[in-house]
Amino acid sequence: MPERLYTDHPELYDAIQSEWDYDRDVSFVTDALDRFNVDGERLLEIGCGTGEHTRRFVAAGFDVTAIDKYDGMLNVAREKCDADFRREALPDLTVEREFDVIVLIRGVLNHLPPQDLQPAIDAIETRLAAGGALVFDNSPLPPDGNHPALAVGTTDQGDYARISQHVATGEGRLDWRSMTVTPDGEFFVDSRLMTPFDDATIADGLDEAGLAVEAVDGYGPGDERTVFVCTQA
Repeated sequence: MPERLYTDHPELYDAIQSEWDYDRDVSFVTDALDRFNVDGERLLEIGCGTGEHTRRFVAAGFDVTAIDKYDGMLNVAREKCDADFRREALPDLTVEREFDVIVLIRGVLNHLPPQDLQPAIDAIETRLAAGGALVFDNSPLPPDGNHPALAVGTTDQGDYARISQHVATGEGRLDWRSMTVTPDGEFFVDSRLMTPFDDATIADGLDEAGLAVEAVDGYGPGDERTVFVCTQA
């Protein structure tokens, strides 16, 4: 089953994520840059999605290159701001320049299979400029899966409903499954594999890449993610 929310129905993504505090995330990043005295405006956003973080980084004065795996998401993002949007995905980055800031927000690394974690970290490290900072998070995914959950919401076109569940594959990964009914009455089934990495595994990978790490409990109050702020060791 394909990732149809990302490919065929990206217009629903912003409605589904409408309660997420994007401003808080961007403030966390800019505050971290101040704390670590990172001076520079070249920012690489990996996994930009529909561009909600992107447009805020642009408004904050950054020169943003934003990449995502899905054309559907990028098409929505391009309508929101003037950034250098590119279709790319970890661990095979082709962008060649170095960046003062690299961000991966909202479980981007969790989309990777375990064997791609270290190659992805290495690819990111080689694009981090001297004196720069890497900020990303690890989602608190349920390793054994969870029960189905129902979510409903409203778009400009009407109401939608979605049932979703994480199902353990038995191979250390989760199959994130959902069925969504769109405002026009269409329904689609979605599936994507996720990896519930533990923080220690990620920290070991960052250490192997020569990065100094500060681990923080979330982007703000109520956020259960672990956020890693990394600089060159």
